[in-house]
Amino acid sequence: MEQDDKELKRAKNSAYRFLTIRPRSRYEVEHKLQDRDFPSDIITSVIDHLIRLGYLDDRRFAAQWAASRVRTRGFGRRRIEQELYTKGISRELITDTLRELFCDEPELDVARKEAEKKLRSLGRFDPEVRKRRLAGHLERKGFPAEIIGKVLRETGRDRREP
Repeated sequence: MEQDDKELKRAKNSAYRFLTIRPRSRYEVEHKLQDRDFPSDIITSVIDHLIRLGYLDDRRFAAQWAASRVRTRGFGRRRIEQELYTKGISRELITDTLRELFCDEPELDVARKEAEKKLRSLGRFDPEVRKRRLAGHLERKGFPAEIIGKVLRETGRDRREP
């Protein structure tokens, strides 16, 4: 019994340290504790404890992560969806999160901002190379083809005007 209490305390401390670095999903914390070879009953107990305290909340985590990735990295829907999925967030929760996020700031607006930033470094290239590089950049950021096409058409018009 005393050994279990020590093990539980060690597992909680490990989880707390992991959570101080940045917010985490339930899946991430669970896997971190598994990697440290804690027994499954201890892991379950720690996860339940963290949820009760409000330290683990996948809905809040997904919303914060997605908003941060748009704000700091200019990522599109596909890239954020992939990241959240690898962090163990359910498809349904990802869909809800992205719907709410891009309701406030449309994905096309995010793509336009990213294109403006990237175009500053592409000025020395001829228009075809600039277009190709900009398209690749936006694709890696996770924007869908229709948004990339629209942004490319808009930037092409802007470049031709006096």
